Amino acid sequence: MENSNKLQIIYPDDENNSPHPHCPHGPTLLFQTPNNVNNETTGSYYACAAHRDKRLCNFHLSAEDLTPQKVAKRYELDQFTNVYKEQRQKFLAKKNTVGRHFCLGCNVPLLRDEHLAHAGHEIVWNLTDKFLNDPTRFLYPLEDDKVQAQYFFDDKALKFFGKCFVDLGVNKVICMGAPRLHAYLRNEHPEIRSFLLDFDHRMYFFYHDYDYAWYNMCNNHFFDQAQHLQFEKFLKCEPNDKLLIFTDPPFGCRTEPIAGTLRQLTREYNKINKLPHTPLPIFWIFPYFSEHYIQQEMPQMHMCDYKVNYTNHKEYTDVGDKSRKLGSPVRVFTNIPLEVLHLPVEEAYKYCVQCERYTALENRHCNKCGKCPSKNGSTYRHCELCGCCVKPNYVHCKNCRRCTQAEEHNCEMYQANQRCWICQEKGHTEMNCEEWLNYCGASRLVYGQNDKVITCLICRKKGHNERNCKQRSKYLEEVTFMGVTDLKLK
Repeated sequence: MENSNKLQIIYPDDENNSPHPHCPHGPTLLFQTPNNVNNETTGSYYACAAHRDKRLCNFHLSAEDLTPQKVAKRYELDQFTNVYKEQRQKFLAKKNTVGRHFCLGCNVPLLRDEHLAHAGHEIVWNLTDKFLNDPTRFLYPLEDDKVQAQYFFDDKALKFFGKCFVDLGVNKVICMGAPRLHAYLRNEHPEIRSFLLDFDHRMYFFYHDYDYAWYNMCNNHFFDQAQHLQFEKFLKCEPNDKLLIFTDPPFGCRTEPIAGTLRQLTREYNKINKLPHTPLPIFWIFPYFSEHYIQQEMPQMHMCDYKVNYTNHKEYTDVGDKSRKLGSPVRVFTNIPLEVLHLPVEEAYKYCVQCERYTALENRHCNKCGKCPSKNGSTYRHCELCGCCVKPNYVHCKNCRRCTQAEEHNCEMYQANQRCWICQEKGHTEMNCEEWLNYCGASRLVYGQNDKVITCLICRKKGHNERNCKQRSKYLEEVTFMGVTDLKLK
């Protein structure tokens, strides 16, 4: 759970938490509204983990109204009735493409003369094995960014992921919300077993229970227990097996529940294989501007420079008139050392000798920062007054001690949204940090105001900011163990 003044989310698997009630989509999330004065909660309620739109799920329960009876209540959804199961069995068993259809209006398979009941509907006739093996090539993508928005990887991204898995020796992949990657691995990398966990129940008609489960990634909920049992079998590994979790969640989804699910899947893997705490390699696909939120939940995750393109998104691609000038903002976050990921040089990536890893071609190494700093696809420049590299269109504001956009810049509003480089709390900058004021007194105000090169407030040396100060960890230890009110800078 994130410490901030925004709406806080508690995952149903968090340790020392009481059980969460269920809605039709599995265990709910606990939402808490913090009090800005003392950070205590002013209101808590349980709501659906999958849907924010009450028209899709209207479950809402105040934490004060929680009872053991409400916690014990369970819901059954009717998508996987016996009729559907029999229909799927016949559909997958049919070898002849003639008479094998799919209604895009009702999202159901059709055999023989069943299409007569779907007159006027849009139907894909005589499904070929190619379409059957990859339904994302003809199904309409779901479009709700906050629930189950489907953006399908382009062929270059699929090839890159496949090569990464081969290079890493991965032979098992959990595709969480990544149906096109699941199909690609089945068709192009038969040596890699894949299991699809997806909220899109349409996939049920194209895959067997041993490689697909209807699933809610926001709470690790399986809608069909028979599929859950098959997934547990998939998690059981031989000594030479190497399993990786790959997730491509909706970009409107908060990071707390996704991180909670990744931790829970890892624990389940360790339990089934009778292992001590062993982290699983993870690929998490998300926009670069969500890096802070991912690392706040999972500090071991780092961002790779590879730009992930989609075929059905106008901006998140390098094709078309509406594509972003700087390329797709979507990146790969992983706990795998970035040095072992080989990015394709034919797609404008290079090897940085100083960083000892592959980076984007436009991401030039900065000797002062000691890294390739760019994140958004542009070439950053080093600002002496910030002590770090910044976006090329940013202008420095001495009052804010930051480079930012010059248009409509308001210092008070801007600083209220910044995270202090000293205490790491959001809502102020270093010059207005109460913790720093208690630590060293008013003398802190005279440093770094009129210099041409930034002066670090912690060590009082020039050329770097407090976030990159080598003495910052020592300062934090002193503040933590001795109390800021008793400290004075010597």
